[in-house]
Amino acid sequence: MVSTFLTKAVSFMLSLVMFLATPINLITGNKEKKISYAEDGCKLSFAAISDIHMKNMWGEQKVFELGLYDMEDAKDQLDAVAYVGDITDHGYYEMWNRVFIATSKFTPAKNQFVIVGNHDTWGPNRDEFDNPVDGVKPTFIEYNRMISNRDITEMYYSDIVNGYYFIALGSEEDHTDAFLSDKQLQWFEGEMEKAKATGLPIFVFLHQPIIGTHGLPYNWELEKDYDYDDGGIGAQNDQVVDILKKYDNVFFISGHIHAGIKNESSKLGVEYASVEYMENNNGNNITLINLPSYMYFDVMRGGHIMPGCGFIVEAYESKVIIRARNFATRTYLSKFDVEVPLV
Repeated sequence: MVSTFLTKAVSFMLSLVMFLATPINLITGNKEKKISYAEDGCKLSFAAISDIHMKNMWGEQKVFELGLYDMEDAKDQLDAVAYVGDITDHGYYEMWNRVFIATSKFTPAKNQFVIVGNHDTWGPNRDEFDNPVDGVKPTFIEYNRMISNRDITEMYYSDIVNGYYFIALGSEEDHTDAFLSDKQLQWFEGEMEKAKATGLPIFVFLHQPIIGTHGLPYNWELEKDYDYDDGGIGAQNDQVVDILKKYDNVFFISGHIHAGIKNESSKLGVEYASVEYMENNNGNNITLINLPSYMYFDVMRGGHIMPGCGFIVEAYESKVIIRARNFATRTYLSKFDVEVPLV
């Protein structure tokens, strides 16, 4: 009974969003159009969404499929799409199956990247993370293969798209924070060295954001009594940051905190921006991109609250353009766009 009610509620919400999309866009000046390059000369284009939180519900699957259709129907096909963690709500087979069924209906991009989130590690046999029969790790590896056609052996991996490195970090335990082993951190630095040699921007993905960024720790649960590291990477935060700071033209992409899309000009709600910067060892910027929850509203933090949102990242010869989009309503949210010059 409850499941049926929730399914109907999600379906109604989706119908309402779609019904209101056109008049809202007229008021806000958002542009409803197919995905296409912002400018000529685009060398790489990919979508990034996070916190889909797929349950065993038809309505949520359809919300996800709207975005996949938008990507597939692009005027300029995306080179990749990254699902940046909490793809499922609890990592169970039936939830992963719905994700697989949805992605198998469409070709949203030439490459798909499945990045693990903390909710994805709360799946079958979580107490035996590496159990070869039904542990979290083999479950993630198998569904990653099914969705992306990519064979991996760890919770982390990398790949190259159009010459650009995509480095996917991932927790190796089932905590809310991430846990990155020494082995993963050593591997990460080695991949960053390889990526540096290309002379191209480097795209790093981890579900949990860097501690103290994007309005954290307050932005995590909107609590006044909080620990400084709430909502961030966790114990290996400083080691991740130390590695990132050694390199130029790095883009670190996270999710996890369910904050609506927001830029620095907004004065409402919590003070944060979806795109922020951290200085590296050379005095240049690392670009930090925090993705909104694709599935959930955010009415508390003062950002753009609608579900279905994420970013499209386009790389050019001398810059990267970060473009906000509602994939469910096929709408560019251009007031949140950011242009990052390369060094």
